Amino acid sequence: MRIRIVGAGAMGRGIAQWAASAGHTVELADVRPEAVREALDFVASMLDRAVVKGRMSAAAREASVARLVPLADPWAAGPDVELVIEAVREDLGTKAEVFGKLERALPASAVFATNTSSLSVTRIAATLQDPTRLAGLHFFNPVPLMRIVEVVPGAATRPEIPALLTALVEGCGHRAVTVADTPGFLVNHAGRGLVTEALALLEESVADPAEIDRIARDVLGLRMGPFELMDLTGLDVTAAVIDSIWQGFRHEDRLRPSFLTPNRVAAGLHGRKTGRGWYAYGDGASGPAPESPVTGDGERPVFVVRGGRPETAAYEEELAGGAGGGRGPGRAGRGAVGGGRGAGPRLGDAGVGGGRGGRAAPGAYVRRGGTAVGGAAASPRGDGVATRRPPGTRGRCWHGRPGARSRTRCRWCGTPRGRWHSGCCPPWWRSAARSRSVRSPRPPTSIWR
Repeated sequence: MRIRIVGAGAMGRGIAQWAASAGHTVELADVRPEAVREALDFVASMLDRAVVKGRMSAAAREASVARLVPLADPWAAGPDVELVIEAVREDLGTKAEVFGKLERALPASAVFATNTSSLSVTRIAATLQDPTRLAGLHFFNPVPLMRIVEVVPGAATRPEIPALLTALVEGCGHRAVTVADTPGFLVNHAGRGLVTEALALLEESVADPAEIDRIARDVLGLRMGPFELMDLTGLDVTAAVIDSIWQGFRHEDRLRPSFLTPNRVAAGLHGRKTGRGWYAYGDGASGPAPESPVTGDGERPVFVVRGGRPETAAYEEELAGGAGGGRGPGRAGRGAVGGGRGAGPRLGDAGVGGGRGGRAAPGAYVRRGGTAVGGAAASPRGDGVATRRPPGTRGRCWHGRPGARSRTRCRWCGTPRGRWHSGCCPPWWRSAARSRSVRSPRPPTSIWR
């Protein structure tokens, strides 16, 4: 297929590399001729890196470069062009102007595709004489690595065009997802929960960009944090997407743009493309400060819950052993992890919970669930339940008559009979529990199940 790409910026050159590597002839055009030369040099360098890493042979690299055709005029006639992909700036007027000129220069059989990330595909198509020939084809940066592409049919798009674009995308090794023509489509709409909220955290001085990015990587499992992502895609592009989605959803408050972005865009702090964004780039730039080592009280008790996954079994054993939780003859009934006699430095011979038959460590108290974690005497019943009140609790939760099965748990918090409340119940509720009778008119007739 012969494809013309209009716009030789970050997205245009990425799409050109992706299509040429898949065997398609690519015409690359831009209103700035120097942008086309820079894009061709960039694609050649990326293909050289692929050869060095063994991802592509030298012959395949030469063939891909040969399939890149620079154009001096984006509106030149092209009788053999089958598909046009527009990758200019995110502005409705600019895109409408580009497609208007292309419609006059190219045959009616050429399919038009816009790489818009948030604008309405239907509104762009409405500016054409034939709106049925246009659909959205939204790539993500960097195009060769981000293997998902959104196919967005407009309200008037011909039914066969989405299928044609899907076949093209999947034939080039990416995955196509057909989505509705709504503000932000699918990925950018979902991404507001990450980027917009990260900006809100920065507005409120909850944390700095490096800390927010670090938490996003460590906790959410992302390869880069939201501020690193904005620097990669360009804050100018991100800000336009945020504004477009907010306007498209009629200024819904949860999508409100941040007041931080307009000034940074005006100052040219766009990210990697300008050498400085939320972080500095280029020679001599210092990245985020390294994360400080995790420290704390070595005597602090540890509560380990076994997940039952083979890949974490060794780690759980190491944690349990380091905390004093040797597996013993007891079972993990009232104890948290295993029970039996251990040899930990803090929890003594109680294990990480002391199952039935184990005993609490000297000077240890037991939280709900039987975990020996602190400072009380051993349980006289041998079940890991301490007899002295642990810190942070309010009182015992005593339950009705012994042997009454339906009256063995607190209706408020579900605490078993004889256990300590953690303070979640109101005082009058605990008072009623201790007195075994309901004297106050405030609780219901019976507080026991």
